[in-house]
Amino acid sequence: MLNTRTALGAFACAFALAAAVPHAAPAQELRSEPAPRRSIHVPRDKSLSFRLAQPAARIVVSQPEIAKVTATSDRSFYVQGLEFGSTNMLVYGPGGRLLEVLDIRVGYDAEGLQQDLAAAFPNEPLRVRNLGEALMLTGEVTDTGVQYKAEAIAQRYAPDGLISRVSVRASQQVVLEVRVLEATRSALQDIGVEGAIGNNSWAVAFGNGLIGASPAAGALGISGGWGDTRIDLMLTALEEKGVVRTLARPNLVAIPGQKATFHAGGEYPYPVPQRDDLISLEFRKYGVELTFTPVVQDNGLIRLDVEPEVSQLDFTNSLRVQGFTVPGLIVRRTHTTVELKPGESLAIGGLFQREYTNALRQVPGIGDVPVLGSLFRSARWKKAETELVVIVTPKFASTADMAAAEAMRTPPGREPTTPDLLLRGRALDKSITEEGAP
Repeated sequence: MLNTRTALGAFACAFALAAAVPHAAPAQELRSEPAPRRSIHVPRDKSLSFRLAQPAARIVVSQPEIAKVTATSDRSFYVQGLEFGSTNMLVYGPGGRLLEVLDIRVGYDAEGLQQDLAAAFPNEPLRVRNLGEALMLTGEVTDTGVQYKAEAIAQRYAPDGLISRVSVRASQQVVLEVRVLEATRSALQDIGVEGAIGNNSWAVAFGNGLIGASPAAGALGISGGWGDTRIDLMLTALEEKGVVRTLARPNLVAIPGQKATFHAGGEYPYPVPQRDDLISLEFRKYGVELTFTPVVQDNGLIRLDVEPEVSQLDFTNSLRVQGFTVPGLIVRRTHTTVELKPGESLAIGGLFQREYTNALRQVPGIGDVPVLGSLFRSARWKKAETELVVIVTPKFASTADMAAAEAMRTPPGREPTTPDLLLRGRALDKSITEEGAP
């Protein structure tokens, strides 16, 4: 009994000394129990079976909402992918010893995609591997058409997690030659009558001249009367004819499968009412706009998704918004998909629009009288025809196209001298007044 009390006293003294000198011995860092590690990839909504090298007594999964682990024996188990993400699994053996740590990554189905690509392109060296929670597609294919289709298939497996590292042995770029021609023909006739009858004590006026706001091109006045009564009659007339031709010739280059756009025109400010009587401005495009996406097929054809659009401002249908005049927009748009051989042309025609309007203003009753009623009536009619033609020619880019682009680094022609500009009216290499002059 004495020996026990002596031993306890000595232990207490030693503990007190250790507490009195806390820095006498360095603190040891707590480290994880060493164990071999490996990683496994499981597709979401699928299950894979695995086998252990040693029998396990207990399995612990850190995040069971990502992967569900079910043991089938002491050496085998299967993992079901529930959600995208990563977790780990601790495998303990008899006696609580840590045998292995498995890093589980739940992602897309790389093996299923590899099988589909092998079936679709048996002669192409395409490889798929898991990269974190994404899929990486690698390989060197024969042309851009195969690349585009392979990436489209992979996008279905991993819509938001595809990394493409596919290269093309002979990359082909598509040149699209576009010709946009718009012809607008218009004709207008406006005849107006205005007059007055009266004397020093009374007067009657009728008519208001031309219906439109354009000034008259011709006028005929007649004056006369009886005694103190005077008659004044004014006949005004206007006729307008014109043709407007708009031509755009863009040449665009795009990689197959990628979208290319072209816009020739401008942008106009569009007021948008906000809160507290505030106005913000947005800019909207008008002019000639073209969007196309080429895809090279295995048989050498070029599948072309083309969408041309021609628009122009229309001030006759304008709108006033809090002091701002907003013009209307006349738009002609089409969208089509065709397959063409390189060098063949697609013509989009028949975009024809015809507009006819007329208006009459007359004195009630008298304006309906034959012959005489024409003196109390103004008439206006307008006719407009618009035709749009779009011609598209796709072809593969060649060395000649590259040489032509190299030659166009500087504009053709030469700048005019001061005498040419002031005395002969020349701008760059063409005359200001005569098209085609040297």
